[in-house]
Amino acid sequence: MKILHDIRAMALPTQVCALLPFFSGEEHEENFRLSKWGRWYGRGIAALLLVSSALLCQDVLFASLEYKLVASSLGDTEEINRTIETLFCICSYTMMVLSSVHNGSKHWSTLRDIARIDEYLEVNGFRESYSCRLLGALVAATSTSVVLVAFYYVHFLSGIGSRRQWILMLVYSLQMLYSGVFAVYLRTILKNLALRIEFLNRRLDEFAQQERRNDRENWRELSNLIEVFCKFRYITENMNCVAGVGLLFYFGFSFYTVTNQSYLAFSTLTAQQSADVADTMGLSCAWVLAETVTMAVICSSCDCLASEANTTSQILARVYGKSKEYQNIIDKFLTKSIKQDVQFTAYGFFAIDNSTLFKIFSAVTTYLVILIQFKQLEDSKVEEVEV
Repeated sequence: MKILHDIRAMALPTQVCALLPFFSGEEHEENFRLSKWGRWYGRGIAALLLVSSALLCQDVLFASLEYKLVASSLGDTEEINRTIETLFCICSYTMMVLSSVHNGSKHWSTLRDIARIDEYLEVNGFRESYSCRLLGALVAATSTSVVLVAFYYVHFLSGIGSRRQWILMLVYSLQMLYSGVFAVYLRTILKNLALRIEFLNRRLDEFAQQERRNDRENWRELSNLIEVFCKFRYITENMNCVAGVGLLFYFGFSFYTVTNQSYLAFSTLTAQQSADVADTMGLSCAWVLAETVTMAVICSSCDCLASEANTTSQILARVYGKSKEYQNIIDKFLTKSIKQDVQFTAYGFFAIDNSTLFKIFSAVTTYLVILIQFKQLEDSKVEEVEV
């Protein structure tokens, strides 16, 4: 099966993380099924994370003072933000796994549908594939840097007890692992889908440019192409359903983390004259860089597939005027395309494309100004008490 061959580099890490179910019968589409032990493996990982996350959230929430990264140096606003960030972190990777395990059957059926279409594409000469090695290495490097820098601050600079040091490092490591694997897997499969649609668009464009004599043959070929395009729209919607909840919680965590870490960096810069303030600039920069890279990978992947899928309507519009016999079948596709463009969303809450990253940083800037104002208000109250 070509689709499994194309994603083989990311399939095993994603399956080990329970973000992709284990399969059996990968050699042929007719024997392709969900593995029984793989189902229980995914459910076991999901149950383990759910129970552990509930216990971790309780500990972080009710013993937040024990998780102070820098003791006696930050105000109440910073400590509350750190606590909320840690809770978001736990919820983010947990919901990624829970939603992936819950949608395991839909994920399997989507890959099976792609495999069926691949048989048609390979007959017509499709051989392309996409490898995400360079971007995968970049995401892995930035994610690892967060864990290493966090270990330095937590182990050497903080006053956190050893048990809670391990808890905090476990939370950070799981978040970096799951967000990185999730992003690179999405990049791999969405880009491979985009290549398939691009191949069909080229065939459709050739059909629009060439003059052919056999109208019946042309009508049959156009019908097949449009049928495949409709199936790809359905596959794209299913992929969005599979990843929607994970995307929602990840982007929620990333938005809050980038805002909070930018604010903490500002607090560090404005408080450097105080001797008891430890410099957490390194950790803040590592977090912001890692989340920016991961969000950029996801946004560009979703935008690439959506743009390629929406290009089909423009090409069909050129075919529309070639013959009246083509117009009825094209009308049905164009009517649906005009009503609803292909787009990836975070479970329907907002669209994810190349403009999403700009919108997030615009919102981060706005909230950063608000947090800085709260910080200044808090500092002024402390000065009044001291006077």
